[in-house]
Amino acid sequence: MKQRYIKRPCLDDISVEYLIGKGFSRPLAEALSARGVNQHNYEQYFSQKLMFHDPFDMVNMRQAVEVITYLMETGGSVLIYGDYDADGLTASSILSLFFTDNGVENNVIIPTRDEGYGLHAENVFRAFERNYYELILTVDCGISNAEEIQKITDELGVEVIVTDHHELPNVLPDCLCVNPKMGEYPFPNLAGAGVAWKLVEAIAGRETAAKYADLACIGTIGDLMPLTDENRSIVKIGLENFNHKSLRALAELSRCPQQLTASDIAMRIAPRINAAGRVGNPESALSLLLSRDKADNKQANLLMEINEQRKQITEDIVNDALSICNETVVKKEKMVFLYSNKWQHGLLGIVAARLKEKYNLPAIIMTKDGDNYVGSARGIESVDLFDAFCQCQDCLVKFGGHKASVGFSVSVDRVEELRCKLASIFSSLDESCFEKVYYYDIQLDNQCTDLDVYNLSEMMQPLLPQDKIICRVTDSVKYANAFGKDGAHLSVTVSSGLETKSFFKYGQYASLIKPETNVDLLCSLDFDNYTKAICGTIEHLTLQNSLCFDDLYKVNFFKNFVPYTGEYIQFSQVEKMVAQPDTLLVFDDYETYIEYSKKLCLDSYQVDIFFEGSVSNKTVVISPLQDYPFEKYQQIVVFAKNGMVRPMPTNAMYLQADIANTELYTLQISRDLCKIVFGALKNKSRFESIKGLYDKFLATKLSYCQYVVAIRVFEQLKLIKVVDKYTVEFDSTIKTDLGNSPIFACLV
Repeated sequence: MKQRYIKRPCLDDISVEYLIGKGFSRPLAEALSARGVNQHNYEQYFSQKLMFHDPFDMVNMRQAVEVITYLMETGGSVLIYGDYDADGLTASSILSLFFTDNGVENNVIIPTRDEGYGLHAENVFRAFERNYYELILTVDCGISNAEEIQKITDELGVEVIVTDHHELPNVLPDCLCVNPKMGEYPFPNLAGAGVAWKLVEAIAGRETAAKYADLACIGTIGDLMPLTDENRSIVKIGLENFNHKSLRALAELSRCPQQLTASDIAMRIAPRINAAGRVGNPESALSLLLSRDKADNKQANLLMEINEQRKQITEDIVNDALSICNETVVKKEKMVFLYSNKWQHGLLGIVAARLKEKYNLPAIIMTKDGDNYVGSARGIESVDLFDAFCQCQDCLVKFGGHKASVGFSVSVDRVEELRCKLASIFSSLDESCFEKVYYYDIQLDNQCTDLDVYNLSEMMQPLLPQDKIICRVTDSVKYANAFGKDGAHLSVTVSSGLETKSFFKYGQYASLIKPETNVDLLCSLDFDNYTKAICGTIEHLTLQNSLCFDDLYKVNFFKNFVPYTGEYIQFSQVEKMVAQPDTLLVFDDYETYIEYSKKLCLDSYQVDIFFEGSVSNKTVVISPLQDYPFEKYQQIVVFAKNGMVRPMPTNAMYLQADIANTELYTLQISRDLCKIVFGALKNKSRFESIKGLYDKFLATKLSYCQYVVAIRVFEQLKLIKVVDKYTVEFDSTIKTDLGNSPIFACLV
């Protein structure tokens, strides 16, 4: 069986031994080594010492400082041109507040999402109609705008300095460009806000720059920059000196703790700042960010409202996108490529990220903008998205971004050309690039406890949500239950005593996870202030076969089976099919799967029980529930008992299987048993559930499977209609014989 959980490999044995020498147990030392911690960077993670590089090691920094210092000394004014996301907004605010603090006249331009990412000459020309500036300073943009900058300098004769952190295009602007990816700067992964912060450090020193570190912290985290090296130090200073009064007001409304963490910024603060640029006007976020010394409660409340609007509109777009998504085409092209005339510009990136997660494929989402489509693309770990767009740049109006994220625009008449080129690039990659693997850091057991991991996590702060230590828990269940609205969430407590929770996933399966069920799950660990205990947040959950599932397999089969008189395929056909991708093998019970795994080569298959968990395109599913995503697979082979099958899609083929567990299909049904069930349903009170009726009155008279089948017989004959789990409607006008039910006839 193919593993879906893989432990991150250690980078080298030397670092492991070094970390053991520092007092860490071997499991913790291996986990730290796998994350890149070694003897050279140990101090970054586990000391209070901050790491900064000389800002003048950045190409053109010295010349940029000379220009800006002269402007400050001579009373010149600056036009700051930023971007509408959290990084661009905070970068703009850092420089604007710095100039204001030093008496330098300045103004900030933030383009709207409708105008699109990057420097727009028209916006600059409009600003110059109102005021003249001696310098234009870009932040978090400009490196890909050589033509726009040339147009500005030609027409206005004003100097432009670009500060940016995005990937370098083939042609750089003809002006001073400050970008950590240029030259040999020791740390190329600064955010746009980080570059702006380093510019302030170069002009006025680190002590002065520290006053703006809270803003740089938000930009760094909001742009998903790695919290290593200099970024780590910037975030540490920012969290320790989070004194911005309007941001404090926003944090309080967002229910953040007094002492903020990197996760609080990532999950609560940055999304609300981003929301303004996505669905509202970025000026509302800019106004709040520039109000440092007095809390702007009006703007803070407005950002909260805008964020709620953003959530709803996002859901609407995702649902619309899924409704037009052709999964056959997606599989063939190895990407999601969708466009519309009505989707909101600012939410394309979020939608692309959601679809990327759903399909584990690059996702490209676009909306109409005049003669062009503007779009956002999100990539998967093993695919360099920026490189793919570089290969397509001849059919793009413009583009920019990183390996995992690209923004672009393409003319209407070249959209399909872009589709074809990207599909050609992605579909030529090896199939292994698109197989999702879940990595974990540490196996929880007697050698390494949840307390050990939690303490290590605290030592490693600041950590982004995506950088949390992931634990693997292989254990049996003490108890499980659904909680939250409509039972959407799942809580599972394992025999070690650790409680793990899954939010907005797995809740509907709580009834299937019986005590003593074996589970294999991945989780991160946090301290639960309500229970005052360490609690796991489930990242992924796999059920393992268990004796307590035998009854569930049987009930699930009899809830769904239908008599079958169609054709069966030969075993030789199955042998050929299992070697092909996009294949699903369906078994009614685990024992039969084990027997066939001895006859067929199923090493490349992952195994699901009841519900979807596999991230492979070759899957075995045991006793699938009705909502299992069969449509994901081109081939479905059902290992079926002769004459009895579960309903399947039209592309399913049936093998008359050698059944290992014949008791699964053994059920006696009779007229007398049906009569007992019908009478009980007739006398059921309106407040009793259908399952509760069985538990209270019928459990000693017949099995639950017999009860389920009797109800199915009545439904098939239209004697009753099950409306919901509490309500049964009767049709007294129908007179029929039980033998007219194919289900009844199949079993008697």
